[in-house]
Amino acid sequence: MSPSPTDIPNKLKPIAEELLDNSYARENLQEGAEKLREALERSRKRRVKPAKDRKLRKQIEAAIQALEEGTAALASGRRKPRRTGRKIVLGVLGLAVAGAAAVLATNEDLRNQVFGSAKALGDEIAGGSDDDRAAAEQNLS
Repeated sequence: MSPSPTDIPNKLKPIAEELLDNSYARENLQEGAEKLREALERSRKRRVKPAKDRKLRKQIEAAIQALEEGTAALASGRRKPRRTGRKIVLGVLGLAVAGAAAVLATNEDLRNQVFGSAKALGDEIAGGSDDDRAAAEQNLS
């Protein structure tokens, strides 16, 4: 049973209000329309065979995905997801690095221990101490 013409505005009013309020849904629907427009322009080129063109297929798939996300966000009232977790992790990591640098700058014993072990490791990787290299050069001569 189809709705009467007088019921249509009453049913569309909440959807229109949600579309005005929900910028995430609006952005996704707009992106989907733009992708479809790009796909249409590409399909009108003479060289393009729409059945075999991969770029055209990807444009259409991206448009469908954006339209689906927009309509789902509109229907459920979903908003744009926030990315606060990444900022918090980067902030904590930055504080940890700054704290470690401050401790190394103020504690000479710890600084000598860290950089001394790094120097010893570098010497070990490079082939040992200077005495070992001198002995090896004498053996070669």
